[in-house]
Amino acid sequence: MKAWTDKCAYLNRRGRQWLESASSSEVGRILVIRQCAFGDYMATRPFLVELRRLFPQAHITLATVSTYRYAVPEDLIDELFVQDTQGSLGEQWRSLRALPGYDVLFDLADTARSRLLTFMATASIKFGFPYRSLSNRLLYDVGLRRSNYHYEAEILLDFLKVMGHKPRYPLDFALPVHLGAEAEPTIAYFPFASAMDKSLSLDAWRGLIAAAAHELPGYRHVLLEGHKPEENGAFLAEVVAQHANVAIQPRMALDRLAEWMTHVSVLVCGDTGVRNLALATHTPTLGIFFRTLPYRYWPRYENCHEAVFHRDGSMPGKAEILHGLEDLLLRCYSERGAARRPEGGES
Repeated sequence: MKAWTDKCAYLNRRGRQWLESASSSEVGRILVIRQCAFGDYMATRPFLVELRRLFPQAHITLATVSTYRYAVPEDLIDELFVQDTQGSLGEQWRSLRALPGYDVLFDLADTARSRLLTFMATASIKFGFPYRSLSNRLLYDVGLRRSNYHYEAEILLDFLKVMGHKPRYPLDFALPVHLGAEAEPTIAYFPFASAMDKSLSLDAWRGLIAAAAHELPGYRHVLLEGHKPEENGAFLAEVVAQHANVAIQPRMALDRLAEWMTHVSVLVCGDTGVRNLALATHTPTLGIFFRTLPYRYWPRYENCHEAVFHRDGSMPGKAEILHGLEDLLLRCYSERGAARRPEGGES
């Protein structure tokens, strides 16, 4: 291989020697450290797919922690290592010491736990995304600068580009793929988020869905319930009673939700794991942002995703979201024509 780097990356002598002498067929064991929640696991899937393409014979181990087990991409790896975070310091230390040696290590997390695991693990070459440059000399042989102004799933692939790998586009998430023009005239909404201030209020969502049901009568408007008890559709009951084209979809298992998502026309939501699942199935999305950085969760290699946000960070209003939704529907399903109710139409 060749070390495909320039001044944008840190590369030490050991890393260069390994890259210039190793062959992909000689790589037997790979450790990928990724300690994250639902959405970030979705963004990790293309990396694991392309990693398998680059090293088809390798045994791939994914390391995480017990608090992050939902949506772990076990279908794309050979082994899962769950770092002990509950036992005594001695027990945690012994669990790290029990790891075998690896040919390649990728730290995709850059957390205190991932840095400790990187330090403890034995590997011929170690790759990392350090936010602090000091970590390069202490932990990694190859250190890349992470940008949060590009879709995260693409950024992770930079590690493989160092080895001259050519990722496929559109990205392959190894999940069901959206039906495109054959999708049902259904708009899905997920109004919940890991932190309340990352999404619109439930009152705002209620008003938005009611207005969308009126302005876009040719579409079915479906609220998705989440896996937490508080992520239910009770707040929308009055709107459901008033509009025949509004419904509530009870919580679904992850595999069923992925398949269901491929049939809807658009998902409307904020910065959530469900949005990342829609991105992973190539389902059109309208993201609403005002607190989190939108660019990290907004793929630009597909024309079916749009983000609604203001330069000053203020919360987008109902009219702006509806306008963005109408434009996206027309862009993705031009054969259906304009979706909005004509001016002066019956209510």
